[in-house]
Amino acid sequence: MWKPAALAITTVAIVSQLGATDCGQVLRDPGFDLWCGESLCAWKLERGTISRVATWHSADSGVALGDDSAIEQLAPVNSLDTSCITFDLVANIDDDAEVFLNVDIEGDGTLEMHERLPSAHWKPLSYSIGLAGPYDGIRFELTKNGAGNAVLAQIGASTSSTCDGLSRLDPGPRPDGAACLSPQQCASGLCVDGGATASSLLGLTCGRCDPAQPCASPDEVCGFGVAISPILAVPLTCVAKASVPLGEHCLSNAECASNLCNQFTCSSCNDTTVCPPGQTCNPAWGGVTETIRVPGPFVCGGGEAKAVKGAPCGTDDDCAGGHCSGTPIKECNDGRPCVTDAQCPLDTSLTSTTCTIAGVSGGSCD
Repeated sequence: MWKPAALAITTVAIVSQLGATDCGQVLRDPGFDLWCGESLCAWKLERGTISRVATWHSADSGVALGDDSAIEQLAPVNSLDTSCITFDLVANIDDDAEVFLNVDIEGDGTLEMHERLPSAHWKPLSYSIGLAGPYDGIRFELTKNGAGNAVLAQIGASTSSTCDGLSRLDPGPRPDGAACLSPQQCASGLCVDGGATASSLLGLTCGRCDPAQPCASPDEVCGFGVAISPILAVPLTCVAKASVPLGEHCLSNAECASNLCNQFTCSSCNDTTVCPPGQTCNPAWGGVTETIRVPGPFVCGGGEAKAVKGAPCGTDDDCAGGHCSGTPIKECNDGRPCVTDAQCPLDTSLTSTTCTIAGVSGGSCD
């Protein structure tokens, strides 16, 4: 669904250094210089075909969009960075080619802006886009319909101050995991403390339950759900009691099969546990000196290679026998579960962080 946008064509952009941008730059690779084989590295091909072509300058290259083609890039810029973005590009578009700039706040599939680019012969185009907060990120999409030629170059977006007097794009009811300031902003009607993986405004996110209140079913408890986007926090939702295995994230003891949640991870020990002689209660991975935000499960003998056969573990380093059996856990550096790098938040260079195997869930020493 497209909701009509308010924007102004302008020629001035003011850049500032802000946290979720690269020195005020909102998009990666504005010149389309980073090609991986026949594909763009920074932009994702949604559909159709693209090709690398020459432009008006021998030192520059552009991207030619094939019929019914679309490319996109998800940017982590948020309302703490700016309420105004200037989007710039240089275009060579035939009259019979329909090229659109789409703006999808939160990257949830709903277009807040659907603007056709005018036909042009290597003409610079610039759009000022006002944004209502809070918001967590933006998916920028460029699409082409029709048989005419369309080549785009020097595409970029930056924080700006040129939106005075413009109405603001409003993402409407916010999805689970989105930053919020009040329940009225959330589709779920709940704005709650997001716990360990909340990285947005004041730690408050839209969710399906409140840890301070019981879930509707007596068989469920408020716990972590699944992030729907790398620009959104892991949301809170009701989960079955005692259903979360050792090593997975938790909010309370009741979630865990072990009945123990230690520092947001289902564990087998805490600082009151009496471990076997010579063993201490340690996290299987992570910790205050590492970049992983949420530590692995706390187990007796964690990292000490002392846990005996059948004892709980998170990695091979916990076990005297050198092997911990379980289901591999892959995590981003903020602790959220992942399968690929594309599911991880972007760093300050606007590049996806790494999805790596941290250990195993439900682990026991062989």
